[in-house]
Amino acid sequence: MRALPPFCLLLSAVLPVFGEPSGFISASGKIGDKYYEFKASEADVLRTPIWKSDAGSPPLSPRKAQEIASRQMQELLGSGKKQWLIRETTIMNTHFGLHFVYVVQFEPPLEQGCTGCDFIRIMVLMDGTVPKPIVRPM
Repeated sequence: MRALPPFCLLLSAVLPVFGEPSGFISASGKIGDKYYEFKASEADVLRTPIWKSDAGSPPLSPRKAQEIASRQMQELLGSGKKQWLIRETTIMNTHFGLHFVYVVQFEPPLEQGCTGCDFIRIMVLMDGTVPKPIVRPM
């Protein structure tokens, strides 16, 4: 079996988490008739604290990331709206096993199932920042 040329290895190492070209990672979702995308550049991620392989805990705790994402979620919903439920919190490896981001998924509280339900994934960087969402109509 032939080894991959060095430039192929380098290219595969800089590809973003969600497959978006040009050194960006993103998390997205929809609320009603609007699409939200939280996008961070490779430079944004590289400015955050690293999570060393010998460290037991990430620089930002999962609970703190959920709190930050919940505040952002409430801001998107507006005052007086019922807070959505956290369905999943994921730590994503973004850069050579040193830089990670959280992706916190929210869903509205539902009494019954639905098709095409609203959901949103909010990205929280390891320094506690949330990229400003890009909002577009569906």
